[in-house]
Amino acid sequence: MNKQVVVLEPSTNTHSVSASSIEVTNLENSTLKLKINGDGIVTHGEHGTLVTESPNVIKYNQQEFNPITRKLQNAYD
Repeated sequence: MNKQVVVLEPSTNTHSVSASSIEVTNLENSTLKLKINGDGIVTHGEHGTLVTESPNVIKYNQQEFNPITRKLQNAYD
């Protein structure tokens, strides 16, 4: 069975989700609206594997204010 893979957060250790089919809508500011058919398997090398519980998923990055640039930027752990 072919799986579709969507990169959720590109980095040196990328977050991704795979499922039989995934519809992606970019809502801007690092926010994605996902419609997942089948089991959505979320993988990331530093954390355990997760399975989505709903076909409707919103992926977002926490943002923080950078006082030097005076702009919002993605927060990283």
